[in-house]
Amino acid sequence: MPTRPRAVAPLPLAAAILALAIAAFAAAQTPDVAAIQAREARNADTRTLAALERFRQALAVRYPGDPRLTMLEFGESEATALVLTSPASPPEFVIWRGDRWIGTENRKLEPWARPDVAAANAFPLSSVRAPPFRAWQDAWRRVPGQATDFFMKYAMGYDPAAGRVVVRATVGSMTTGRIAEQRFDPSSGAPVAVAAAAPPPAPKWAPRRSDDLRRDVGIAITALRREVPATRMGAVRVTAREIAFTLADRSTWRFDATHTLTPGPRYDGSFLCEQGWAESDVDWGTLEVLPRNGVLAAGLGDDAEQHARFVIDRPRDCGGLAIEVFYDNYRAPQPWVRFDPRGRLLRSSQ
Repeated sequence: MPTRPRAVAPLPLAAAILALAIAAFAAAQTPDVAAIQAREARNADTRTLAALERFRQALAVRYPGDPRLTMLEFGESEATALVLTSPASPPEFVIWRGDRWIGTENRKLEPWARPDVAAANAFPLSSVRAPPFRAWQDAWRRVPGQATDFFMKYAMGYDPAAGRVVVRATVGSMTTGRIAEQRFDPSSGAPVAVAAAAPPPAPKWAPRRSDDLRRDVGIAITALRREVPATRMGAVRVTAREIAFTLADRSTWRFDATHTLTPGPRYDGSFLCEQGWAESDVDWGTLEVLPRNGVLAAGLGDDAEQHARFVIDRPRDCGGLAIEVFYDNYRAPQPWVRFDPRGRLLRSSQ
């Protein structure tokens, strides 16, 4: 599926100032300059935590009742969050800048874990409190050489490497000129250490279990639901060699001839009804006869049946769900036949 480059949020003014300051002062600093930088860094800490409190209050007004978040990210001038509004819906992405909400076009915020794992480990807004952030800042700045560091942004969410919800602070050093990421506990401000992961085992080739996945759609859906129990379908594409799932939350999965289900990149295209649909809406057993029915409806050659592939989805305007059968032995424009979810003929390209 085509993807667009990820849009990058504009850096806050503090980050731009940091980049210039690193070049100017990293080599040598006088005590007076270092004292000024330390004082300005502390002032920036205060402004950033005040911005966090304004964002907390804005979220509480917009989502009453202590909403649960899967991710939160903030700095001195802007804050973003993924807010769970219902168990069956993907989280809502919101951006607060200054003193108002702004649009989210061409922007996104992704959790560090898979969406379902992040949702299962969502944290309440009430757990986001300024004192632990201040405690971590104070402890960090007491270390020699770190008093002038600039905290560029904070992100909070479930961290699979730590197995818990943590805060990751992006820290720019005015002393060394380096930028690093530090983890700490959002409830206490204590540092969180993450052990280096063991190297992954060498891949082993799985034995082939199917020579035509068009007969194994039910097996693929069962495997998908073991990993993602609740998220609604967005689109299903079926060929003899692969079944590709795009879910309504834009996550993707691939089921191959070894009956292995593999997560893929998020779908960033525009051809998706984000309301999705339930697999129970489709009579999957009818897929077996649709290639032949399509050949008859479109007046195609008998050899076309073995080259059929399926696309099951709703249009991006969230119109009716349909099953489309394409015949890949024809050159473009390929003939196609459209059926309703129960296998009844709607129309064909011929």
